[in-house]
Amino acid sequence: MGGPDGSQFGYALDPATGKLDFTAIRDNDPDPFGGNVLFEGSMELLFPMPFIEDRSKLRSAFFVDVGNVFNTNCSEIQLNCFDIDAAELRYSVGVGVSWITGFGPMTFSLAKPMNAGPDDREEAFQFTLGRGF
Repeated sequence: MGGPDGSQFGYALDPATGKLDFTAIRDNDPDPFGGNVLFEGSMELLFPMPFIEDRSKLRSAFFVDVGNVFNTNCSEIQLNCFDIDAAELRYSVGVGVSWITGFGPMTFSLAKPMNAGPDDREEAFQFTLGRGF
């Protein structure tokens, strides 16, 4: 940060260019930039794929995901900076299919965000290769 007291300037994402700019945070409306607390959770209900004889390589699931990133060091002039607050948790529901391959599981998911905020970017489709850790 910068300025005489160290809290007047910072990096902000410029929505027009998609780049980080060093700017006076209070003079524009930047997207949030990280945090120091991550909360995430997921619940899956696995079910067999209908009409498939060999189910050893395919599995399907209904899921609920919840999470957000929070910052416990917000200054008074920071915009879109949230201390830990259950009301700011985002959640989505969806269905996914995993195919177990020699490279690891390939997962295709379709989800519906249930409480997206006005500045949130939504993803309906996601593809992953391998497992997260």
